[in-house]
Amino acid sequence: MDFKIEPNWRRPIKSNRFSLILLFLILTTQSVLAKGEAVSSPTNYEMVEAPTAYTLAHGGYDLAAKMYENGGLFLRANIGFQDFFMFGFSGNATNVVGNGTIQIQTPRLFLKFKILNQKNSPIALAAGWDDRGYGAEAGGRFFPGLQKGFYGVVSHEFSELGFLQVHGGVNAVKFDNFDSSRDLGIFTGLSFAVAPPLAINLEVDKLLTSFWQFNANIVFNVDNPLRIGVDFRDINNGAAFSRVARVEYVGFF
Repeated sequence: MDFKIEPNWRRPIKSNRFSLILLFLILTTQSVLAKGEAVSSPTNYEMVEAPTAYTLAHGGYDLAAKMYENGGLFLRANIGFQDFFMFGFSGNATNVVGNGTIQIQTPRLFLKFKILNQKNSPIALAAGWDDRGYGAEAGGRFFPGLQKGFYGVVSHEFSELGFLQVHGGVNAVKFDNFDSSRDLGIFTGLSFAVAPPLAINLEVDKLLTSFWQFNANIVFNVDNPLRIGVDFRDINNGAAFSRVARVEYVGFF
């Protein structure tokens, strides 16, 4: 049975919530560290829920946990290889905290290749497969954290503007019984930095679908390997707006 995502009724964003997001924009910063030193190219492989064209540095790894609504817990791990390839896996369960039976989904996989590097090209270009999502799963699709499936993405960093990064790409969640209104999406966004230890990302995800999202997050680098942050998902949709807590550990072998 196919899983249908019904479009939610949208209402205007409350002014105090919008002011909070603007405050976070003013505080934008970013730090990408490796063994105490900055790596030579960007390693932020995602914005909020959409990918960038960057990968983890060679020998880099990260462990991340997201805690979302209804007691959900999303765990994942990634490993970087030769500065152009990374792979990972994830586990997801609902009702981990609170009431209800804990539902554990099958672990999912992730592969990403950086085809062009901005060191010797005007842009960074990557292609990947990401079957990882979070929330309830039915018909091979997650909700609310829909997986990306196959995707291609372009990024460019303007280091002279405080390391402003611009990203954009297209993805297809699945090809069997393909429905462009829910399986084909376009995403775009910004990552902006001035100085450590704060970072922010803005993205518009799932364009071309009826359940498109405007998402943002802020990430605080507590110590070189440890980062904590909050994702603000569905800012455009008052009925579905939610906050997702994230904790990340980034290190090198």
